[in-house]
Amino acid sequence: MIPYTPSYHKRPTMNRNDDNKPNNDGTISVVGTASIQVPPDMATVTVGVITQDKDLQRAQAENTKQTNNVIKSLNNIGIEDEDIQTIDYSVNINYDYINGKQKFRNYEVRHILQVTVKDIDQVGEVYDVAIKNGANIQGGVTFGLSNEKYYYDKTLDLAVKDSVRKANNIASSLNTKVNNIPSSIKETSFGQAEVYPTTYTAKSSAPPIQSGLIEVSAQVNATFKMI
Repeated sequence: MIPYTPSYHKRPTMNRNDDNKPNNDGTISVVGTASIQVPPDMATVTVGVITQDKDLQRAQAENTKQTNNVIKSLNNIGIEDEDIQTIDYSVNINYDYINGKQKFRNYEVRHILQVTVKDIDQVGEVYDVAIKNGANIQGGVTFGLSNEKYYYDKTLDLAVKDSVRKANNIASSLNTKVNNIPSSIKETSFGQAEVYPTTYTAKSSAPPIQSGLIEVSAQVNATFKMI
């Protein structure tokens, strides 16, 4: 089995606490941050087919045959065509080097598929079925949220409330108060990160896959007027 490495979401970088400070113009600038963890409700699985032959047409034909078998087998377990996408198709020439000389070995055809799985409990089955029906390039599983904006909006609301809390704390230490409605506010960072990214290697039977949690983060820069 040939490994294929997918990309994972990266955790956003938050600003430091020393960005929370009073200004000379009678305002207080703060950075509000928040994050929530939610279980994923979808996943993408990466699998593919690699074929080799001294004849290019035979290599391509065999690759097409095996790839079609994989797609048909996924259709048979309820994966729609719209949820199966080609993310890479390539043809390469392999050489051997004998006594310092390059000698043609064969042609290599790769076809990589990305499968969107809308039922988390089906991820293991998707992998197993694909491998059993011709896929010989294994990838990883990336978990995600079908409605990420909903969770981001909730997190953004918490980040704004965090900025109000911080501004009031700073004002209290200065024996003053602030207007709880910021005079300016700007989103500076947001993102989605897998708390427990999981890679699954297909075996003879489909085991349960632990998806972990998805962390959604938000950050704002806010300025409040002292009163």
